[in-house]
This record gives sequence, structure tokens and C-alpha cells, in this order.
Amino acid sequence: MLWGLVAVGVIGILLGFRFRAAALIIMTAVTVVGGAVAGGIGSVFDWHRLVSILLLVVVLQCAYLLGLFLAAMWRRDMSRKQ
Repeated sequence: MLWGLVAVGVIGILLGFRFRAAALIIMTAVTVVGGAVAGGIGSVFDWHRLVSILLLVVVLQCAYLLGLFLAAMWRRDMSRKQ
């Protein structure tokens, strides 16, 4: 689970740094479907599976916001240098 959180966090930062909200919506859907499939068909509505999917989505969203912030700071710094 820890590596899943790290992977989703890195993907979220990269999405925020490069892409906009449409990519975040698609990646959120991929995360939900991937989390449901990884848990197996019988445990899709298991409480622990739903909490882990929610945790992955929250990490993705927060990392996306961090990526947006980093991109804004980087672009601001580049415009000052010119």
C-alpha cells in the first residue's frame, strides 16, 4: 500500500506540473477502477477496500495541488529571470 501511495503521489505531482484538470479527472477514474480491480471482484464493497481507494484518491488530489503550486513557482521564477 505504501508504494501505491508513493506512486500515486508522484503521478499527481507530474500531472499538476504538466497537465490540467481533465488529466486529473481521468487519472482519478483510473485510480478508482484500478483499486477496485486490484481488490478482487468479491471485495469491491469491502470497507477496507473502499477506504484504501479513498486514500489513494486523496493523495492523488493533494499531490496534484502540490504540482500546480510547484509549476506556478517555477514559471514565476522563469519570468523573473527574463
